[in-house]
Amino acid sequence: MKAKFIIIIFLVVGVCAKSNSQIYTDLNVRIFSITSSKNDTIFFLKTDTCLNMKKPTIIFLQGSRPVPLIIDWGEFKSISSLSNFDYNNLSLKYNIIVISKPNTPVMATKKQLDNQYNYISKEDTTNEVSKYLQNNVMENYVSRANVVINYLVKQKWVDASNICLIGHSEGANIAIKLAKNKYVKAIGYFSGNPDGGFSKYIKETRVETLSLKRSAKDVQENINQLYENWDKKRQINSQSKKNKDYYLAKVWLSFGESLQNEIIAMNKPLFLSYGTDDFGIALGNDLLPIYFMNAGKTNYKIMPIVGCGHNFEELSPEGVSNFDKMHWDDVMNGFVKWFEDLKE
Repeated sequence: MKAKFIIIIFLVVGVCAKSNSQIYTDLNVRIFSITSSKNDTIFFLKTDTCLNMKKPTIIFLQGSRPVPLIIDWGEFKSISSLSNFDYNNLSLKYNIIVISKPNTPVMATKKQLDNQYNYISKEDTTNEVSKYLQNNVMENYVSRANVVINYLVKQKWVDASNICLIGHSEGANIAIKLAKNKYVKAIGYFSGNPDGGFSKYIKETRVETLSLKRSAKDVQENINQLYENWDKKRQINSQSKKNKDYYLAKVWLSFGESLQNEIIAMNKPLFLSYGTDDFGIALGNDLLPIYFMNAGKTNYKIMPIVGCGHNFEELSPEGVSNFDKMHWDDVMNGFVKWFEDLKE
């Protein structure tokens, strides 16, 4: 009997050791860590430290850059991926979860970041290949997010029947890939590119005939160069030498897949939102309702933000972003109302 008791204690301690959380009181958040079956430590942030109230859950999937979950500015700290909308108010009704970027610190100071708040690893200043670059591919993000989702549904503070995903930019396409997870009820597709990440450069270049009044010949020459650039990435990715160029090409190819057919065939409810002046993104999203109607798809809502850019910021007539006038709260409120109507 004593031997059995010891074994039970060992098993319980072993399970607990694979998952724990740390409270950041100044931000009122918890940081959880989970060790996956691949021995990858996955960190994720939960706004609101309360664990005794069961709530629906929003998992927010970040864009393409290695930005830490928390930035320490010295006088204060901020949650970089959520700072554009009122997440504190939303946290009263929802668990809001943000998953860390692979091989990126949970928290970094301003000195550890570049001017776009990307974490600078020691490899970034040399020709070495960082762990982040090696793991910055679609399949890894999908795998990591599935680990987090499958952990969350077992927690008493999570309403496992009401888990939704919101992906922004690159995160939007990751959300589409996660639609296959049976626990995902609905998806917010914000500023995503259904034609794959690289296609935005071709679309943006094409409209420069009008927006920048460039000659059609010059624009076509640039587009031809983009085709050559893409073919070069494919060639580099097929080589055996695993250098920095190889991994950079692998990232581009990983997120270059068109998801148009996958989005049309997806049976999960979908909320689309994008800035209409974010041309590289808008031109693909504008056509999705036509494809949906042709396929008989009705479980979607579209919310274009007129005259705005990639982050729902207003633009001047010259196309300059005004980040003091952003419409993230409008988009989030629209999504939440839509999602709550689904539950009725």
